[in-house]
Amino acid sequence: PDGSGPAPARLVAAGDFSIAGAQGANNIAAWDGNLWTPLGSGMNAWVSSLAILPGGDLVAAGNFTSAGGVSANRIARWNGTAWSALGTGMGGEVCALAVLPGGDRVAGGGFVSAGGVSASRIARWNGSAWSAFGTGMNGDVRSLAVQSNGLLVAGGNFTNAGGVSANRIARWSGSA
Repeated sequence: PDGSGPAPARLVAAGDFSIAGAQGANNIAAWDGNLWTPLGSGMNAWVSSLAILPGGDLVAAGNFTSAGGVSANRIARWNGTAWSALGTGMGGEVCALAVLPGGDRVAGGGFVSAGGVSASRIARWNGSAWSAFGTGMNGDVRSLAVQSNGLLVAGGNFTNAGGVSANRIARWSGSA
């Protein structure tokens, strides 16, 4: 970019692959409209979810334990040049990511701990630490979405969310 407008859009693909186009790419790569390029040295296992932060950084989650050669337990942040861990990461696979209106990240999956604290399949990152998101779910969280009103919706293989009966889908009200 020449500074006269927004940076060109890039598509980021993630999954379970080792080549993107003709480039070696470990489970994550970017397409600039002409070429695929790896994001650093990628991840050592599959990536299941991506989220863009308000400042433009990318968060990737999955079943990896290393991102760009840095220890990152199933969740990492790409700042455009390098990967970094989000705390000590998760104690199991991460299947879904969402970014709340205030910038907090929410991760859902099959984990029972996040950043060393107990978190039943859903957790929140506030920029410096992980915390449980309510009392969590009794089964895996497979998808997360933020509604236009800022409320979080979770879907997955659960029948209870935060102590309330929920048949595989639940909405967080902001407090329950």
